[in-house]
Amino acid sequence: MFGWDFHHSKADRIKLFLFILAVFLLVGFTSSYVFRSMNGSGEEVKEATPIEEGTPNANVVTSSVSSPQETEDVNQYDQTEHFSEEELEKTKKLAVEFVKAFHSYSVDEPMKYLETAKPFMNKSLYEDMEGTPRREPLNRSYLTVKETNVTQVVNPSSIVVRWNVMVKGTAQSVDGKRSDTEDWYLVGVREVNGEWKVEDVRVNVPN
Repeated sequence: MFGWDFHHSKADRIKLFLFILAVFLLVGFTSSYVFRSMNGSGEEVKEATPIEEGTPNANVVTSSVSSPQETEDVNQYDQTEHFSEEELEKTKKLAVEFVKAFHSYSVDEPMKYLETAKPFMNKSLYEDMEGTPRREPLNRSYLTVKETNVTQVVNPSSIVVRWNVMVKGTAQSVDGKRSDTEDWYLVGVREVNGEWKVEDVRVNVPN
């Protein structure tokens, strides 16, 4: 075949191997092309099939612009999700009474404010404050309350009610100089054994 000597020539045997390999590759590529062509034709026919008007087709997706829906703004300051109106009103009054007692201060009786505020506090908070007595600067040696105002705060807790109590009052220094004051108390109130008590308070901090 082609003048090749397969028995005595190594080069001719290599040529024969390459020839057979080429034939197999050609047959493989041809078969693959034929199968792809057949599948492609089937898909084209399927895609070209017309859809009868009025016939539902689950594969057809229609896009439409939906009319914008008005969404209500979520009030992050509304604590009624976790607490009743009665609980909120009760804790608000408690926070105000606590702040009035807690804010009032006299350098002559530096611990009186704590004893006055004690009935509104839980035991843990009272003990913490008793161990770290309050110290006011000289220009605030005497503090009195004129008026209070309560605002709500963002509070995701379902256990602690929080209120922001603003106090407007008067400060007096030891030499008698007076000045107007405005302080903010962030008060946390928790129910303890069926009774609401202040469990934490922060003064003049961002909330």
